[in-house]
Amino acid sequence: MLTFNCSQAGSDFFSRIHKGKKITPVEKPPIPSAEGDALHADPNQWLVHAATVKRKHVLVATHLKTRYSMLFFDMKKADYAGFVKTFTHRWADGVMNIALKCGVLNILAPQVCDPLLSDLGSTYCFYPRSDRSSQGQINEILRVFKWDAEGFEFVKQPWSARRYDEAINRTPRTIPGIKGYGWPEEEMLIHWLTAFGAIDAATARAVREQYRQARRSRALS
Repeated sequence: MLTFNCSQAGSDFFSRIHKGKKITPVEKPPIPSAEGDALHADPNQWLVHAATVKRKHVLVATHLKTRYSMLFFDMKKADYAGFVKTFTHRWADGVMNIALKCGVLNILAPQVCDPLLSDLGSTYCFYPRSDRSSQGQINEILRVFKWDAEGFEFVKQPWSARRYDEAINRTPRTIPGIKGYGWPEEEMLIHWLTAFGAIDAATARAVREQYRQARRSRALS
């Protein structure tokens, strides 16, 4: 089950008031609530934060384990079901794009991804819970995005979302369990193939090396 941990701004975004009553999908987490290393080690945990950029709603979702992040533009307030649908398709599309560029797309066959998307889109929960280190990364993502977004109407460009996701996830970052810096898109690719593609450790090592060769090639091109 996907868990969307929401900052205060994220919780407010997914909530609305109807006839004086607050309607929200955000519910209290179980007691005791996981935090710190335990939260980072859980592969189903994401942090979602909301902001306003040029009068448009912008959401940032960060995977706590790999620090893979996605930007969502002009989302409809309180439409949590619409967010989950957009989220699952963007996530799968992003991972398949990474797999394509490093030559391992054949492992992500449609018969693996289609049932997965259906399952992910129907099993999720929202908790009012934050994570300090991930929130710091999100704040930096938004700082750069706000500066960059001054130059054009980002919502109207169909390629904007993938462009920003790629830029964010090809930026070296501190990632739980990795010494020094790691690349979020590399860690997410391995996570996806291991969790959903059921590859073994030897295949994971080969894919990681293939990804790194592709990254070096991009750096030289």
